[in-house]
Amino acid sequence: MVQVLNNVPRNVVILAVIVTVILGIFHLIPLLILVWIVALTYITIYQYRTPKNKEANFVCLDCATIHQQDSCPKCGSKLKKLYSKTSSYGV
Repeated sequence: MVQVLNNVPRNVVILAVIVTVILGIFHLIPLLILVWIVALTYITIYQYRTPKNKEANFVCLDCATIHQQDSCPKCGSKLKKLYSKTSSYGV
């Protein structure tokens, strides 16, 4: 639940869509364009300032060992999946 609330780019887009609908009702097109310029600029700056993980971690699909080698140091298997603690794309 906490990870869903910490998705800043998605939250900015949702907020921009809500403001777009409100401004669209009143036909305030210049402000509508300005909202999207500010939203996209904020998302771009946010993504460049977030720390990036320089090392790729993998998890072995046979014994669930987290490692950075081509093959698992524990069982030698080459079956692996990208591992990430912070995103929902990893294990």
